[in-house]
Amino acid sequence: MTDKQVKKLKRSELLELLYYARKEIDRLQQENDQLKERLDRLVGEALHESPSDGGTES
Repeated sequence: MTDKQVKKLKRSELLELLYYARKEIDRLQQENDQLKERLDRLVGEALHESPSDGGTES
């Protein structure tokens, strides 16, 4: 949407755009948090696994 199109919108339309943009930001933040937790869990598991080739852990 261009600046010109945004300037022509009514207040209620602008509020609706902001509402849906906020919902999308919240959803993406939640997804990001879940992915960070999963990554932390997987990295932790990988660090605690013993090497299968009999080598030493560093």
